[in-house]
Amino acid sequence: MHKTARKMVVALSLLCLLALTACQSGNKGENEKVTSDKKSKVVNIMETSGIPNASPTLADNSVSFRVINQIFEGLYRLDKNGKPALALAASEPEEKDGGKTLIFKIREDANWSNGDPVTAHDFEYAWKKVVDPKTAAAYGPQMEEIVKNATQILKGEMSPDELGIKALDDKTLQIELENPVPIFKELLTTGTFFPQNQAFVEKQGDRYGTKSDTLISNGPYKLENWNGTNMTWDYVKNPTYWDKKNVPTEKIHVTVVKDTNAALNLYNTNKLDRVELDGEFVKQYKDDKNFHKEATGRSVYMKMNQGKDGVKTDLANLNLRRGLAMAIDKTGMVNTLLANGSKALNGDVPGDIMFDPETKEDFRKQNGDLLKFDQQEATNAWKQGLKEIGKTELTLTLTSGDTSLQRKQTEFIQNQLEENLPGLTIKLKNVTNQASFQADVTQDFELLLGGWGGDYQDPLTYLNLFLTNSPGNHTGFSDAKYDELVLGAKGKLSADPEKRWQALLEAEQILLKDNAVLIPLYQGGRAYLQKSNLKNYTTYPIGSENYKWIEKN
Repeated sequence: MHKTARKMVVALSLLCLLALTACQSGNKGENEKVTSDKKSKVVNIMETSGIPNASPTLADNSVSFRVINQIFEGLYRLDKNGKPALALAASEPEEKDGGKTLIFKIREDANWSNGDPVTAHDFEYAWKKVVDPKTAAAYGPQMEEIVKNATQILKGEMSPDELGIKALDDKTLQIELENPVPIFKELLTTGTFFPQNQAFVEKQGDRYGTKSDTLISNGPYKLENWNGTNMTWDYVKNPTYWDKKNVPTEKIHVTVVKDTNAALNLYNTNKLDRVELDGEFVKQYKDDKNFHKEATGRSVYMKMNQGKDGVKTDLANLNLRRGLAMAIDKTGMVNTLLANGSKALNGDVPGDIMFDPETKEDFRKQNGDLLKFDQQEATNAWKQGLKEIGKTELTLTLTSGDTSLQRKQTEFIQNQLEENLPGLTIKLKNVTNQASFQADVTQDFELLLGGWGGDYQDPLTYLNLFLTNSPGNHTGFSDAKYDELVLGAKGKLSADPEKRWQALLEAEQILLKDNAVLIPLYQGGRAYLQKSNLKNYTTYPIGSENYKWIEKN
């Protein structure tokens, strides 16, 4: 070949090689970008309150339990359909003594985020701590009349060491029950029954669960970037979680947003992937392709403080409580103010979720309207109550959280009560949700807007709160018959589902029809916008949201 021709061939070859290299480099860069984008996709969601605490033992509010459900796990976890599925339990338990003794094997691959194995001893330690009166755990009574000796321990009559739970070895856990109860498996999916790493918890002391670096996790995520007071935090995939292959998201970023309009602005600028709506915003977005609406089991009500430590308040008067409970037009509240699928509720237990084991009839329909809006009856009862306490006027303060919706609700309630009850003045006290939770726990309120979303699909999850001296009561209410019925439903009536059901129906009537302990308002609905590429944001009618399978495509 001619020398000049050879030079041209070499030059052309080099040019092609450079072009090919450039193409490959370009494709590689594009692939790297796709992979990087996929890895960097962060799910952005909102919360309406900061985290009060993240200790499964001390949690007493929905925000804390929502956090706990992402970073911890128990023997079971609710699946996507809301059914208990094996989690830290390697298999269903061996049953002895007619189901009163359960023996669980703990998964060999279950670990804490610090590398320690999850053991049966972690469950024994946690459960005994929950029922120890010194702990004053708000949900210690969840074990009452269910786990052997829990009732006596909570009363201080027995040592926590006598609770019916024992680690037979590192991976074998024995649980003894007072009676086999139909809700026990559901209870095991809730935070109160989760394990705790004793060495770590005791090293942290009172700091445990107050910020990210005082926590270790055994669930799908770790909690990071939370200093105890900030209004943002992250759930980061836990590399030591036994089922990490089924956790598709590396990071979930949470931002506290108290105002619906502000939340919508974040959603519309792609800084939030999901936002809940109410009132005018529901009407505005109801035709949006990403709009959704669903019912929940949240029972929203107002508590009335009858007194504590032997000192009674004016609201210890039954007629005053009855007047307050019947003076609010709930239908107007849910249709206009909320418009999110909520329904007026005239009882404590919500509807269309729990059904008679024999007749399959809905609990709410069976028990009917126990305290409904009746302006004339409310006025009559109120006037009688004022007469009985020797007053013609009364001023009460209503405490609630400070989200935009809570402010609207309290203003609506204030207007209704003052308009329908002569001589009544309502002062509003809107505080942070954390402060509202604290006011509830310490019973530092006169009227308090609150509610309960439940832990498991049984009326007991709502009625259990109002047992005498229950850490969830905070009203001053105490009734021996009520206690007998509710405790019976947790224990001795478990073998007779229909008698148990009837006991719960009667208990709710005592709570509201006879004693007007609460002002029932509504059964919560949920209206929201969710980006079409956000998948598997798992919610349940009752129970904390589950982010294990959440994914942003």
